[in-house]
Amino acid sequence: MKKFIVFILVVFVSVSVHSQDSLKVWPNGAPSDNGLTDEAELFIYLPEKKDSLKTPAVLICPGGGYTGVSAVYEGHAFAKWLATKGVAGIVLKYRLPNEHKEVPFDDALEAMSIIRSYSDKWHIDANRVGIAGFSAGGHLAAVFSNLNSNRDINVRPDFAILFYPVITFEKVTKGGTRTNLLGKTPSANEIYSFSADRLVTKNTPPTIIFVSDNDSSVPSTHSVMYYDALKENDVPAALYVFPEGEHGWGMIKLFKYYDESLSLLKMWLNTTVLTSHN
Repeated sequence: MKKFIVFILVVFVSVSVHSQDSLKVWPNGAPSDNGLTDEAELFIYLPEKKDSLKTPAVLICPGGGYTGVSAVYEGHAFAKWLATKGVAGIVLKYRLPNEHKEVPFDDALEAMSIIRSYSDKWHIDANRVGIAGFSAGGHLAAVFSNLNSNRDINVRPDFAILFYPVITFEKVTKGGTRTNLLGKTPSANEIYSFSADRLVTKNTPPTIIFVSDNDSSVPSTHSVMYYDALKENDVPAALYVFPEGEHGWGMIKLFKYYDESLSLLKMWLNTTVLTSHN
């Protein structure tokens, strides 16, 4: 199957969710400067409130190779789908690093703090907040899953969903994700510190991974390496490798295994996340 082009226009079917809301991640200015004028922003899709039980939530990090944020399919469409399944989908438009490696991670940390601090307002269970990421956003999500923080509000996600993620920086991918984050001459320590498979511990959250076997942009071996690291540390994990699909299929319905991938994800959410009520 040929590689999907992100700029294809589609018409999305309406879903039963609350009106989309958005807010600035750094209304008073960000602590780190990437030399650009872009701002981090959250887009919130909440499921219909059916009872008094609070819902899980997922912070979504779209892909884009750290040179853009491909939020149409890998952000808003996924958030809407999650909302129809009783999970709040919250899209993070993170700032582009411009070789300032801390920038997207600062945004994700603050975004997770916002979600948990707004949990009562948004009717979210603060103990069931996960993270999802696609491609470079999958790198952001995977590394973020293993970060420690001294913040007052817990920012470590409770589960992770990864689609064709960039995992290791010890191998350079076609999209230049490593260069866009760390520059052309990163140190050995930087390469190691931003290779998610090297960061896994027993405290890494349960994770599900989806990838195509013929992905020529981010080889499926990235996903396999992360899965192996998770299992070496006894972290609950699932890995699904589809025979074809290339890279960047996200929520594009032309993807041959679109229905199967979402069915598998729904089943995993039901057993891992949705069965655990507050």
